[in-house]
Amino acid sequence: MKERIYTVPLNEAFDADTECAFCELHKKLNEDALRYTLGASYMEEDVRETTDNLGFCKAHYKEMYDVQNRLGLSLILSTHLKKINEKLDKALKSDFKTLDSAEKTRIFKKADSDKMSKTAELISKTEDSCFICEKIKSSMDRYVETFFFLWRTEPDFKNKVLNSKGFCIEHFGVLIDEGKSKLNQKEYAEFIGKIAPIVQESLKRVEEELLWFIKKFDYRFDDLPWKNSKNSLQRGILKTAGVLVDKINYDEADE
Repeated sequence: MKERIYTVPLNEAFDADTECAFCELHKKLNEDALRYTLGASYMEEDVRETTDNLGFCKAHYKEMYDVQNRLGLSLILSTHLKKINEKLDKALKSDFKTLDSAEKTRIFKKADSDKMSKTAELISKTEDSCFICEKIKSSMDRYVETFFFLWRTEPDFKNKVLNSKGFCIEHFGVLIDEGKSKLNQKEYAEFIGKIAPIVQESLKRVEEELLWFIKKFDYRFDDLPWKNSKNSLQRGILKTAGVLVDKINYDEADE
């Protein structure tokens, strides 16, 4: 199948022994997308046309700025702003034309605000649109599809999943939702029956490690070992929100 190209990084992610293999995949895709966007691609006409139309979300503007390619980002932003101005001018002219045609003597009612719909719709689309997010989503969708393909056909891969540390809440939800269409009823029931306990146990494990981490701030527990709690805060955030706030050393051992 076409998606077989995605089996290597998927297997590598589950070999990495992380709290969520899909978060690891997302991190790598995000890094690759940033390099691609601020690399030579922004001089390619078709890519530039796409970034002009889509723009970027708040998080990715910040990440691109932090890369320090100020010239590249300025070039991308300048033509995107030009595109926004063109679209905004067209939307405002359309909305003001509609307003001018209304009865000028009538008290402006709440329902009349709907007549600014073109401008509001444009602003909403601009806020929600991101070239990098869409690029990542396209690849993540293929990873999910490949995940279920391997789950059904590769016993070794299934064992990797069953021996993993589970998933974050977000990606567990993705698997629950996508599994309905990727597996038949019997396969889906088996999948949920095997995956859910792994996720629940992993959440409970991180919860207990985080409680121990908190306890270690009490001087009465100074002499006790940290166990596996040193990076429990980072792992807890990853589990609950799918956000990697700091690099996690999974081999970190207690002194």
